[in-house]
Amino acid sequence: MSGRRLGAVEWLKALYEVLASIRESRREELSPSLSYSAGTVYPDALKVAVKHGVRDTELLESLVEFGALEKLYYDSLVACPKCGSIRLLSRFRCPHCGSVNLRKVSVVAHTACGGINTIEEERASPRCSKCGKPLKEVSVIGRLYQCLSCGARFETPLPAYSCTDCNHAFDYRDARYVSIHKYKVKKENLDSVAKKLLLEIAEEVGRAEGFKVETGVQAKGLSGYYHPVDLAFSSGGETIHLDIIAESPRAMSETLANIAKSPDLQSKHFVLAPKSLESGLRGRASGNVITYSDAHELSEKIKQVFKEVKERKRS
Repeated sequence: MSGRRLGAVEWLKALYEVLASIRESRREELSPSLSYSAGTVYPDALKVAVKHGVRDTELLESLVEFGALEKLYYDSLVACPKCGSIRLLSRFRCPHCGSVNLRKVSVVAHTACGGINTIEEERASPRCSKCGKPLKEVSVIGRLYQCLSCGARFETPLPAYSCTDCNHAFDYRDARYVSIHKYKVKKENLDSVAKKLLLEIAEEVGRAEGFKVETGVQAKGLSGYYHPVDLAFSSGGETIHLDIIAESPRAMSETLANIAKSPDLQSKHFVLAPKSLESGLRGRASGNVITYSDAHELSEKIKQVFKEVKERKRS
């Protein structure tokens, strides 16, 4: 997985933040913003990327792997072969001697007398070489470049570049030609990806706290009935069952269905639900329901559950 230098939990939190931002924006596509100063950036992911010290493209590429986004071609750009920057100054070179000291000229016919003239672009108020009158009405025959170093004239100069980041000079033969992409939002997958990220955060927190973690387990209740549970955390003969509800149109019904397991599974079963459900859960939820506002609060509250269970066992 990309971004592992953050640590697994922090990386998953960053992904969840970007996913939440995408959901809130209701965008169908994430297109790059191109500027000379910033290069290629994705505004929907940039704020989270800066906050966590990673690249916005790393976050988006990881969400592609999770199935939340689809990567599509957007454009192609010239980039520096040394450092990869797209902040370039472009120049033309003479195809004969390589000099950049070029002048653009136009070959024109003077409408008044038919005289053929060569006009330099920077020259003001040129006159006809045949009749001596100002060249006000002309027809353009062609445009050329003239090399002031070797005198050669040619129609097509060679493109060359200079990188403003590392000062590397190169021409079209050495240039990198890179594709940039946009990302289509797969709205039908956002709910399932959100839950997957939350489950992985819980798994990582559990392992860091010294628990053995199992996913998608069947937990036996006091009645002898087996209940499907998202996660089971085991340590020293103690097992904690956890169900996590992600924000979605079905969040309330899923939360209530999971609450119904608690009387049979007793105090070792906890349901983590979005804070947006708090008002609707008043009078329905047991003490085993814990609400969270974001991925960070979810991880902190799971740690608190583990701490309380361990303290209860010691006492």
